[in-house]
Amino acid sequence: MQVKTWLQRLTDESNLWFNAIKAEDEGNLESAVSYYVKDVLECARQRSLVRAALSCSCAANCLARMGAWSLARTLYSEAGGIYVENSEVAMSESIREALWSLQEAFENYALAGDSAADTVRERYATLAARTSPFSRADKAARQLESRRAEAVKPDPKKKEANIPDGLAVEIEDFMKTRKSGSAKLDSFDADYVMRSISVGGGSRLDEKSIAS
Repeated sequence: MQVKTWLQRLTDESNLWFNAIKAEDEGNLESAVSYYVKDVLECARQRSLVRAALSCSCAANCLARMGAWSLARTLYSEAGGIYVENSEVAMSESIREALWSLQEAFENYALAGDSAADTVRERYATLAARTSPFSRADKAARQLESRRAEAVKPDPKKKEANIPDGLAVEIEDFMKTRKSGSAKLDSFDADYVMRSISVGGGSRLDEKSIAS
């Protein structure tokens, strides 16, 4: 039996990400959203959280282009939650990835118009300040705030688009499946961060992982 190369797997017609990109490029946004949300669930199942968050954000982009602004905000918010989840997973291995994930979470929450963006900003600022002698929490918060995107809003000249029933059900089922796995923003513990970066606290981190 012939083993597929990584390039063959990437371009395989059964690859959800490839099919989503292809459908989006062809202007078939409904199919693209369907493939993206399937990819989110598959990647989350495999604990590939960055890819899951990216697919969720791409699905939101497609919905916004379709004029389904309410659903777009919902999926941007979900993408933010997945990035928060990834930041917590990354915390014990790479502070840089944890901070990057919080930046992405902040931007997606901002697009969603979700107040969780403010919580993420404070979390980012606290972590940045605790892990760098040259960073202050208020400065880090201002820097991240400068990246805040305007929330997706309805076009006043257009009515919100109705998406096909089948796609609406698919997104609803997707959100139900994701609900139990969403990260809780109020679970952030600054003491945990200090333990994670303290050699005396039994951390797995070393200088290389902190800088990675």
